[in-house]
Amino acid sequence: MGEVTKGREAAEQAESAALLTGARAAGPPHPEGRAAFGKHAGNVAGICDAIDRRHGEPQQGAAKASHQGGGVVDKGGGDINSEGLHFGRLQVSLNNVHMSSSKMNNVQEESLRDQKKNRRRLQILEIARGIIATKGLRSLKVRDVAEAAGCSVGSVYNEFGDFDGVILTVNRETVQALTARLRGVPADDSVRQLYGLAETYLEFFAEHANLLRSLFEHRMEDDRPYPDDILQMVMDAFALMHPPLVRLLPDADDVKIALLSRTLFSAVHGIISLGLEERMVAVPPQMLRQQVEQFIDAHLVGLGIVSSR
Repeated sequence: MGEVTKGREAAEQAESAALLTGARAAGPPHPEGRAAFGKHAGNVAGICDAIDRRHGEPQQGAAKASHQGGGVVDKGGGDINSEGLHFGRLQVSLNNVHMSSSKMNNVQEESLRDQKKNRRRLQILEIARGIIATKGLRSLKVRDVAEAAGCSVGSVYNEFGDFDGVILTVNRETVQALTARLRGVPADDSVRQLYGLAETYLEFFAEHANLLRSLFEHRMEDDRPYPDDILQMVMDAFALMHPPLVRLLPDADDVKIALLSRTLFSAVHGIISLGLEERMVAVPPQMLRQQVEQFIDAHLVGLGIVSSR
């Protein structure tokens, strides 16, 4: 019995071993019901990898060709990628720099032209003013001015419209300088202000006699009217005698005060102009000052104003 039992156990073990060996050869069932690979499964997988690599190379080549083709399109402005966008921005920046540089050059050229034009204008005025101041208005000739300025007569006309424009510009500057000097006279005492205005006018006239004469002697070509702005500037200079007369004559109306101030200024101008006229009997400056003061004394007495100087 012992031997029979051992033999049976040995047979059962042999059968179990055979079943186990078959299971290992077959392997576990495939999830989709297909038979699993045997001992050559690794080789089959290697073949598939090779096939995949062969299939993959053309795909990568196509992708590379597509990328290269896309790069060409990008440069042409079709598709947009980072490289194309960077290239476009660079072109825009370069165009902006070029435009800014061009505008800057134009501004610089215009500035240089303006500076040259202003220098020429100032030079013409300086020459004309010098001729009037030393020789008088009648000695001023446009050809002399152009020759001294190193330009053509046409350039003078281009700057000032005509020769009247040159003279009028000089006259404007003269009356502006005169008015500025007169405005500097102290106004704390009305009587002293009147004498101060007359004395200041005398001093300015003695320094710039021909320039002041040009202001009153110039006649426009073709009988054109004298510019209103210069006439108003002269009237404003006359009107500087208006405030002290208002304070000295508080009961007088504005019309009377305006007439008195113009008459007083005109009389002072006439005395000084004739007194400084070299072609007639010139009056020495000190004596001329005394004559102006004596006239103002008499004028104020006639108005009922007692001088306190």
